[in-house]
Amino acid sequence: MISMSRLKIDHRNQPQDDRLSCFLDFTTVAFPPRDQFEVFRAAYQGVWDLSLAKSEDASFPARQMVWDLGKLAFTRTKLPGKGYAHHWRHIRKTRLDHLYFLMPFHSSKRGDTYAKRGALPDLHCLARPFEAEMEAEGVLTLFIPRDLFASSLVRDEKLNAKVDGRLGSLLGDYLFLLDRSLPDLRITELPYVVEATRCLIEMCLAPSRNRFAEAKGPINSILIERARRLIDLKLAQADLAPDMLCAELGVSRSRLYRLFEPFGGISAYIRRQRLLRTRDALSDSSDMRPVARIAEQWGFLDASAYSRAFRQEFGISPKEAREIGWDGRGYFIGRSRPQESDHVSSLEHLLLGLSA
Repeated sequence: MISMSRLKIDHRNQPQDDRLSCFLDFTTVAFPPRDQFEVFRAAYQGVWDLSLAKSEDASFPARQMVWDLGKLAFTRTKLPGKGYAHHWRHIRKTRLDHLYFLMPFHSSKRGDTYAKRGALPDLHCLARPFEAEMEAEGVLTLFIPRDLFASSLVRDEKLNAKVDGRLGSLLGDYLFLLDRSLPDLRITELPYVVEATRCLIEMCLAPSRNRFAEAKGPINSILIERARRLIDLKLAQADLAPDMLCAELGVSRSRLYRLFEPFGGISAYIRRQRLLRTRDALSDSSDMRPVARIAEQWGFLDASAYSRAFRQEFGISPKEAREIGWDGRGYFIGRSRPQESDHVSSLEHLLLGLSA
C-alpha cells in the first residue's frame, strides 16, 4: 500500500478573487506504470477498498479532482477506460456513514463529459455493505452527510440502486452541471449550491408539489445545461436557432429566452460559443488555415465584423490570439497561475470534516 504522504498532490490556496479551487487534484501518470494503481488506491484509503481487476499493461493512468463544497464533497475521477477495470467495496468498519451518488461518464474529444444514453446515478451509503466492478472512462461522485436530510427521507430499499425514471435522469444531469460549474464557482455561492442540491435531491427521492417548487431553481439550471449541450452539439449547423432548441428541449420560446437572460440572451450565448470555437482553432498550432476560413466554419462570413466581435469578447484580435497562444483553460501562455502547495490531505479527511 502506498501512503497518502507519498502522493504528489496539487492542493492550491484559495485565490484572492474568492473563486473556489480544488481541495485535491492529482494524477497517477507521474508514477511508474506498475505503481499507478496503488497510488489510485491510496487516494481512497478509508473511503473504499479497491483492487485491480483488469489492466492491459499493469498501468492505471487516472486523475482525481476533489471539491470541498462546505457541507458536500464532489469528485471527478478520470479513469483509463476500456481494457481497464477495478473492483471496489465499502469498508466493513468505517468511520463514515455518508450517502453518495455515483454517475459514470465518458469524454468527448474536446474533453467534455457526458453520460451514455439511459445511464442513471446510483445511490449508496458508505456504512452499508456494497461491492461492484467498474470499467468506465470516469465517474462523478457527490458525497452527502446523513444530517443534511431528515432521517426518514432515504429508505433502505433506495440504497445500492439506481435513481430510476425521469427524476433519475434529472439528477444525473445536475451532477454534470456541477462538474462543469465548479471551476467558475465563488466561495460566497456555496450556501446556495448546497441548498439547491439538497432541495433537488429531496424532490428526486420523495417527490411532492412543495418539493418541486423548492427545486425550481436547480431544475431551471438543468434545463440550461441541457440547452448548452444541445447547442454545443449543433454549433456548426447554419440553421441553429431558438425554434430548433425549443422543439428539442420541449420548452416554449418565452421560457428559453428567460433561461438565457443571464447570458445576454440565447443568440448572444450561441455567438459567444462560436467565438470560443474559433479561439480554440487559432490556438491549435497544427491548424494553419487562414483566420477568415476558420471564422467562416463557425458562421462568421464578414471578416471585419468577426475581428471586431473577437476583440470585444477576448480583448485581443484573432491574429494576436494566434501569435500569443491560448492554453485551453482560459489562460494566455505566460500569464501567472496559482502556485502549488506541498500540503497533503485526503478524501477521507474531507468527508470526516463534513460531519463535524
